[in-house]
Order: sequence, then C-alpha cells, then structure tokens
Amino acid sequence: MTALRPRRCELPDGMTAENWRRHPHAPWAFANPAAFLPTAAVRKVAPVRPLPAGEPLLLPAGVPMERGVASLAHVLRETHADGLIVLHRGAVVYEHYAAATSASSRHHCFSITKAVFGLAAELLLAEGALSPDLRAADVAPELAGSAFADATLRSLLDMRDGVAFDEDYGNPGAAIHLYSRHFWGSGEGGVLAALRDLKAPTNAGAPFLYRTPAFDAAGLALERATGAPLPDLVSRLIWRRIGAANPARWVEDTGGRAIAATGFACTLRDLARLGDAVGAAVRGEGDPAWLRAGRALMDGGCRDAFARGANATRPGWSYRAGWWVDHPTGALNALGVFGQRLHVASEEEVVIARFGSHPVASNQATDAVHARLFAAIRDELRGR
Repeated sequence: MTALRPRRCELPDGMTAENWRRHPHAPWAFANPAAFLPTAAVRKVAPVRPLPAGEPLLLPAGVPMERGVASLAHVLRETHADGLIVLHRGAVVYEHYAAATSASSRHHCFSITKAVFGLAAELLLAEGALSPDLRAADVAPELAGSAFADATLRSLLDMRDGVAFDEDYGNPGAAIHLYSRHFWGSGEGGVLAALRDLKAPTNAGAPFLYRTPAFDAAGLALERATGAPLPDLVSRLIWRRIGAANPARWVEDTGGRAIAATGFACTLRDLARLGDAVGAAVRGEGDPAWLRAGRALMDGGCRDAFARGANATRPGWSYRAGWWVDHPTGALNALGVFGQRLHVASEEEVVIARFGSHPVASNQATDAVHARLFAAIRDELRGR
C-alpha cells in the first residue's frame, strides 16, 4: 500500500494508508483529507451567502426510535456524527460538531460527491451544453473497449448503464475494494486505469444498480466534452453561485485526476448552502438553468427501475444524477459512506447536512435511524 504523504501537519500516531478509514483514525482523517491526500481547489468568489441564526431547534420530545425515544445527543453519539447542521428558511436552527471536526473543517463527503458532480451535469444539460444521449467513448476515447464505451451520459448519471460491478462494502472480496486502490492506494494510473480494466457487457435500460465506476466514467466524459477539469466546472457552475464561504477541496486519484465519484471535501456550512440552493431551485427560485436542473432532480429517475434494483430499505424512491429522491416525503438526499448525508425538504424549506465517521461503511445500516431523526426535525419545524 502506498505511504501517506503528510502536507501541512503531523499525522496521528499509527495512521497509515491502510487504516485511515477505520477507527480510531477515521474521525481525524475524514475531517482533514487535504492534510495527507493530494487535492485540487474548488474556488469560490464573493459575496458569501449569509446564514443567519434562527429560532433554536430543541426537539423536546426526542427522536422516536424502534424501541422508545432517544435524545438528539444520543442519536448523534450512537451514529458517530462528526457534525450536524439544520437550516430552516435559510437560517441556522441547529449546529453541532464533534470529534476532530469543526466549522472550518473541509470534511470528506465521499459519495455526496456524486450529487455535487451530478448537479453540475444537470446544469450543463439544462443550459443545452450537453446531450443526455452523449456516448461515453465518443467524447472520451480512453473508454473505448471498456465496459462503459457505449453507455450514454444519462444512463451513467442514473446508474442504469447495466455494467456488472460488486459494490458490497461488507464483502472483503468485492470489486469495489480493488477498484478503490486507484483512488488513494496502490493502484497505478488512477481511475482511468481501473475503468479500462472493466470489461463486463453493458445492458442498456437495466434496473438501477448503484456502482461508483459509473460516475467515474461520467466524470471523464464530462471533462472531455467540456474541456475543463471537474473542480473548475463545479467552481463555475455551483460553488460561486451558492455563495460558499470557503474553497472546497477535491481529492485526486493516483493518476492525478479529481475523483468524480467520491473526492469532494467542504465545510458543513457550505454543504448546507448547497442544499439550500437546490431546495430553492426546486421551489422555482433562481436562474433558468437552476430551475430546470432542480426540477429534473425532484422529478427523479425511473421508479420502476429503482424498485427492480436491490433497494429494499428505500421503497418508493428513485435515483437521478447522484441524488436519492424520496418521493413519499418529497425530499432529495445525497449520501456518502460512513454517514455523510444531505437532506433537502424543499417545500418545507428544511436542509439537514451531516458529516460522520461511522465504523460501518454502508449507509443502509443507519437508514432507519436517520429517517426517524430527519422526520422528527421536520415535524418540529413544520409548526413554525
């Protein structure tokens, strides 16, 4: 395994390239990815969008659980929350940090990155700069001969390209573990080398199947089609538009490219600003491209295709461009392993952003408790 490369500080004793995603190192590592991984800047410009203080969220009745009721503090502690912020009508009504995370930490978002990149793609589609029928290998010749060569941009963004891939984090032999070595491990050539090695046939119109390589293929196609690296695209299309207070960072793979599927890192407040901007777009506020992109996200992907996939814990949902669409409650969700979550209830003007360092990578283990927590928060705020 490749050694870590500390940049601006000493690394915690005993932390290595092999164990930084495990406890006791994960809380510090997730809060400080730019300290030991190569990153590119996602720049912001003034003015900063203010986040005023609102009436504090107290949750006096607690959070209803499967067995009894728990306090908010208990839920955050048991789910290994590194930070939680709640916005209501654009104001901060709750903000909490734990472990090594602070308000200034640019925390690793893991697969929330897919939602950030997916929003950028939807904005380009809304502007007419790209076609959803764009064929990956037509704009990215490097993908010719790979499993993703014939996949369209839309099929990749909605995870319906049909390429077989095992992303079961609980299975030590799953393909995702070998693939992710090209992110920050011993895999040479970065994601591009890993994508070229995938030869499984494409089954167009397949049921939804969540796989990280699909977004890496989409990221490469988007970069080649626009002639711009992902950090620059997201800076121009999103980070400058939402009034971000801080530059974000984007982790680069072993080949020196920003990782489209899992490399984004930002502050919790800026993640909440992103959620608030998306919510406003869904409500019809903003410029035309944002309105079209917001509606496309909220309309969601094919619900039947989602239902035919392996998503028993999320009935009634769909997937569109990196966003998990909860149609029964009318909320958009962005999810990342180890407990990263962004919940946007646009009609109620509620945004919940969360960073975490849960010992279990898969978010399905905590889906139920987060659904109860978010419902309790929305219930209290609904009466205001």
